[in-house]
Amino acid sequence: MTLAPGARLGPYEILAVIGAGGMGEVYRARDTRLDRRVALKVSKAEFSERFEREARAVAALNHPNICTLHDVGPNYLVMELVEGTPLQGPVPVEKAIAYAGQILDALDAAHRKGITHRDLKPANILVTKQGIKLLDFGLAKQHATSIGDNGATLTRALTSEGQIVGTLQYMSPEQLQGQEADARSDIFAFGCVLYEMISGARAFHGESAASIIGAILHTDAVPLSSVQPLTPPEVERVVRTCLARNPDDRFQTAREVKLALEWSASPLAGTGAATTRRDARPWPWMVAAVATVLALAIAGSWAVSYLRQAPPVEQHATHSSLNPPEGGQFIFGNSVGGIALSPDGRTAAFVAARNGITMLWVMDLDGSPAKSLPGTRGAASPFWSPDNKSIAFFSDGKLRRVEKTGGAPLPICDVGVARGGVWMSDHRILYGVLTAGLFLVPDSPGTPSPLTTPDASRVERDHRWPQVLPGGRFLYWVQSSKPDTQGIYAASLATPTDAKRLVAADANGLYAPGGDGRGYLLWLRGGTLVAQELDLATRTLTGEIHQIADPVTSVGIANQMNVAVSADGLLLYSAVSTPGQFTWIDRAAPDKKPREVVGEPGEYGAFRLSPNGRRVVAVRDRPGGTALWLLDTEREVTSPFTFPPDSAIYPIWSPGSPTILFTDISTRNLYRKDSEGASAAERLTDSPVPQFATDWSADGRLVLYWAVTPGTKRDLWVLPMTPEGRVAADAKPQLYLGTPSSEAWGRFSPEPGGPHWVAFHSDESGPNEVYIDTFPQRRGKTMISKGGGTYPQWGAGGRELFYVSPDFTLMVVDLEVTANGLEPRALRPLFRLPVVDIGASPYDTALDGQRFLVRAVPEHAASQPLTVIVNWPALLKDAKK
Repeated sequence: MTLAPGARLGPYEILAVIGAGGMGEVYRARDTRLDRRVALKVSKAEFSERFEREARAVAALNHPNICTLHDVGPNYLVMELVEGTPLQGPVPVEKAIAYAGQILDALDAAHRKGITHRDLKPANILVTKQGIKLLDFGLAKQHATSIGDNGATLTRALTSEGQIVGTLQYMSPEQLQGQEADARSDIFAFGCVLYEMISGARAFHGESAASIIGAILHTDAVPLSSVQPLTPPEVERVVRTCLARNPDDRFQTAREVKLALEWSASPLAGTGAATTRRDARPWPWMVAAVATVLALAIAGSWAVSYLRQAPPVEQHATHSSLNPPEGGQFIFGNSVGGIALSPDGRTAAFVAARNGITMLWVMDLDGSPAKSLPGTRGAASPFWSPDNKSIAFFSDGKLRRVEKTGGAPLPICDVGVARGGVWMSDHRILYGVLTAGLFLVPDSPGTPSPLTTPDASRVERDHRWPQVLPGGRFLYWVQSSKPDTQGIYAASLATPTDAKRLVAADANGLYAPGGDGRGYLLWLRGGTLVAQELDLATRTLTGEIHQIADPVTSVGIANQMNVAVSADGLLLYSAVSTPGQFTWIDRAAPDKKPREVVGEPGEYGAFRLSPNGRRVVAVRDRPGGTALWLLDTEREVTSPFTFPPDSAIYPIWSPGSPTILFTDISTRNLYRKDSEGASAAERLTDSPVPQFATDWSADGRLVLYWAVTPGTKRDLWVLPMTPEGRVAADAKPQLYLGTPSSEAWGRFSPEPGGPHWVAFHSDESGPNEVYIDTFPQRRGKTMISKGGGTYPQWGAGGRELFYVSPDFTLMVVDLEVTANGLEPRALRPLFRLPVVDIGASPYDTALDGQRFLVRAVPEHAASQPLTVIVNWPALLKDAKK
């Protein structure tokens, strides 16, 4: 609460408010004992004993360029009241060097007493009539949750271990890695300040904490001469040395920096005379080093140890955030989405949706903004080339590659429904496929060859999410309905049949070096990311299990955790899934607000309205597994319909609503269950290929489904049914449409006596388009959409057809019966769908065709960030303490 003028804290009387921030408020005050004007900084929390002890050490500093700390109270600091303005650039080089000399004098005085500033930045440097004053010397501020233009300070305690202490734009690499700051950290920050003084621009910048961290850890600042051409080369060399990433490569004392700057400003600097002088006398930096050594020897051996032979400090992990593109959200879905880090840890690739469209994006972690890669719509499971230049991904049943810098993606091969891949150093790609093993293919267009085959005797369904390990081995995940089979395996590329299970798991694992000469397996136990040492020679996990992050999400249907890791200790993960909120949209008033919602927000996939419109059955990902849930549209009741581990996807209703048909995740075959949930699920088919139902005819006699068939991708099949919702006696599935193209999302026309047409989408012409054809005999399809279309549905009476355009607009086409069949008329848009593409239909239609239930994006969901952990292996050490 702000203190009013006249209020007192101990002997200090409040006069006026000067400012406020994340730590608390700053007041102009009067010391009633000495009748002295002071600055009073009031914290929101009381100081610890350690803070008070270190603050009193800072109070012992007495230097004309350091703002004096007079007193410490239980929750306030009493500082010298300084009249001045914060340092701002650009300023002339001569003046910058003059200011720099005063800053360095202050730093030198403090460092000689073993005190480090930790948060040197322009905002903490005041320009007064008497010269420079440094504020907040050695006093770390409390944690701030965001980074603004004012450079919020990120820290929790004065020298709290494992916390980021300082302001990101001016922090040294060792501070970002959780090490305790020393004098050389202040010198790095001084280099950032001098750079900004001269150029008016920050040495390191970015749109997010993660991008700033990446810039400092991995890139060099833009040369000063490129920003301020009048910068003398000698001054630029001083700045570059201050900004060296390795502390041992920087100047070791503030005094050295000042001597180097004074020499750079001398008339002899950069001239032939200077060269002669260097030949005759030691280089000025060498003089400074010798002088420093002598001074330290006189001061005592403790100073030599502190500044020259600083004892090793433990590194700690630091956390930050990576935001999605403005107005978008990260996507993690069954058929789209994913994140990946380049092998060098400098660039992130991710799938994000903006305006409903999912694409592959890349972001250099040096402060550059994210950019989308054209031609990557619907991308899934990206992974990097070993040289960090290209990204492979899956879309529309193909494996593709695209350059990091952009350009047209290059198709490599057909894959069907893919489940992850890895780019090998020998120019081959290893990838997984739904209900199959792992395949190898050249990284240019080629023909895949199998590497592994699921073992039917062990009830293995497929092999997924491969990763290459050192020593010619690889990691992958095996799906099985048997608990003692499913899990993460390791095998040799030379003898892939000699596979060994490492651990039982419901999602894939990742291998990463731990920085200690050992390698670790990361995997999920529930919603917690854990790590354990992996002995590659014996392919066994050893030692204790360490918790790395919680919560961490996964895509339950795809059995993939939302985690990426690089070899240099960077880890990226999502703590939230892609949420949705079922929402009604009226055809006559699509922009009406507020809209009516159904149920609670959740990680929903494919869904269907019951024929009477009173219930919704939907796939829902939750901790523990993927299951079907029922939502009552009138009573707002939500309840599970199936239960993990018996997970289910792609549900449809029987015409009378008593039965729900779905695909079991384990077998990928069709099952039925009473919609009241009283009976157990009953298996309907026994097929070696995956089957996914999309419609039940209005007369109840037929189910339409698509199957993943080797060689022809997705085909449409028909299954005869009885009125009770079971497979008709002696009936066999019948192929309706099978071509080399991918046909899916078929829907029967709604005639009560049986369907006369089928609508579906196909990629025959390249991008998916919507077609209709006659039923039961095909007489030739008619293209309905123009410029792309997916997820068709019939309107009331079968005289309208709806579909989704590439920009996620809901389209409608009038259909007219002619001698040639149904002819499309009057194609027009209805409204933009407030959804993102997750690989399943985003809408369903009420029987009257006047209302649509959509899986909308909740307003709060578009800005959920990813979490970045810098130096994650330090968490292994922290856990042992």
